[in-house]
Amino acid sequence: MSQRWAPWLVVAILGTSAAAFAQSGPTPSGAFDVASVRESQSLELDGVFRSTPGRFTVTNLSVRWILRYAFRLRDYQVVGAPAWTDTRYQIDARFADAAAGDDQVRGMLQRLLAERFALKARLEQRPIRVHELKTVRADGTLGPKLRPSSMPCEARYCLFQTAWSIKGVSRTVAQLTQVLDSTVGSPVVDRTGLAGSFDFDLVWGPAGDVARDPSIQSPEDLASLLTAVREQLGLELQPTRAPYDVLVVESISRPNPD
Repeated sequence: MSQRWAPWLVVAILGTSAAAFAQSGPTPSGAFDVASVRESQSLELDGVFRSTPGRFTVTNLSVRWILRYAFRLRDYQVVGAPAWTDTRYQIDARFADAAAGDDQVRGMLQRLLAERFALKARLEQRPIRVHELKTVRADGTLGPKLRPSSMPCEARYCLFQTAWSIKGVSRTVAQLTQVLDSTVGSPVVDRTGLAGSFDFDLVWGPAGDVARDPSIQSPEDLASLLTAVREQLGLELQPTRAPYDVLVVESISRPNPD
């Protein structure tokens, strides 16, 4: 089924990959019956999305995060969003259809962004930085902090990330790349050929400040991360460029307080 984009959202689909990306996204249908949108006054760093039957809430999250959630995007896929979209908001929205699924809720959130934030955006392909994850040694020898897992993970947290570390228990390399891409700020493609599950414990950068957003990395942090991946995991992240699907924000405005 092709993606049905809302008429209030300007979207240009360029290329096969972009069309496939659009088809995998949410289908806007209907709107929230009522929604409160307010700038957050919280000084906390944490925030959360929560969806329950008939209700969707955003607690202390930036507009940029809300965009990413609504359109199923990584941070590097949002282009042109102004600096003020780092401002955190509270949203409390209600809707009559208690059986509405995740796609429908995201579609209603897209409409809320268009109506309350005056969002206009388009989807297109652009060449962006991509990292390919490869093994360093030709004989396939891994680093000391990357080991084949001997048993499944039964703990609640089998993959844990802080600002300076990534720890996994019985996780695949594909799952590792999903965490790495949010940290390096670009897609990470698995080219290792490694199958099965692994335990890994990657640490880089200065100690402390574990509460900081892991996706916020300085050039020095990234250099330290690349070195750690090579020395600790026996892998390397090789940068290249490739076409990728992005959402280009043409305009977006602060909503009036309700």
